[in-house]
Amino acid sequence: MIRSIPKLILLMFSFFIITGVTAYFTLSYFIQNEEPVIVPALAGQDIVDVLELLTGLGLNVRVKGSEYSSEVAKNNIIFQDPAPGEVIKQGRDVRIIISKGTKTLPMPNLKGLNLQQARLILDKNGLNEGNISKTYHPAVKQDRIIAQHPVSGKTIERGISPDLLVSRGVRPPEFVMPDLGGLYLDEAVLAAEKNHLVIDTIKTVYQKNKTANTVLSQEPLPGYHYLENQLINLVVNRKTGHGSKNKHVEDRQTALFRYRLPPGYLKQKIRVELRAFGTTFILYDELMKPEKEIWVAVPSYSVAVIFVYKNDELVMSEIFD
Repeated sequence: MIRSIPKLILLMFSFFIITGVTAYFTLSYFIQNEEPVIVPALAGQDIVDVLELLTGLGLNVRVKGSEYSSEVAKNNIIFQDPAPGEVIKQGRDVRIIISKGTKTLPMPNLKGLNLQQARLILDKNGLNEGNISKTYHPAVKQDRIIAQHPVSGKTIERGISPDLLVSRGVRPPEFVMPDLGGLYLDEAVLAAEKNHLVIDTIKTVYQKNKTANTVLSQEPLPGYHYLENQLINLVVNRKTGHGSKNKHVEDRQTALFRYRLPPGYLKQKIRVELRAFGTTFILYDELMKPEKEIWVAVPSYSVAVIFVYKNDELVMSEIFD
């Protein structure tokens, strides 16, 4: 056993020698057979052109970073390693630094552009979006830039966040809130529609000394200025728990409302609206034959109001609470 140890050591030594010699000659073969390449001058060239050039020469591109430069245009090469004229083998790396352009630039003119176009220009110039304020303007279309800060042409640094004033378009007509107090509910609805108001909610409160089914209060208050389609809330004088005379069936969940078209010869356009939970639901909107009857299920666990329009004119209203 002891005699075999020197033989084993000799075999292992021979194996390592043969492996090393083989690796050396293999590496030398590949190195000698790689084509030498003269590194071209890249400074000042566009990154896309540089990628095409170095790929065509069989060289790899490694981007070390990017820097601001007052002399080299954006996306052009500032620095390279190896330097121009050096001879390297194919497959080697060429490291480059790309220009981010000048650190300062004139503020772009964004006035008159829509907001989406302005955002694209800001991004292209390395600028962030600042505060966006909106206002009505008689001459500037909706979503277009009215003004900007900094103003166009002013020297700024990349990375700042300019503020923009954006148009909402032409200001809608402005009205003065009418006084609906004391009107019956159907009269109040007609007055609201006439004054470009949209009834949002109707609540019921009972006051014995006030006329039933009349408006006790409103929000916004009379005299306030408002824009078209302003929402308005009404409080109507009515005993809770008292149903409509047309409510024939009542339980904890629903009640029934009935409307019958009077006798005649012509069809009438009938629209039935339900206002409950702060929303308006159109339950029926069709031409209706004379003497035809409509039955509508009304939720009784919330204050609900039924409005009946004949040929677009309000002819009936009913409160369910």
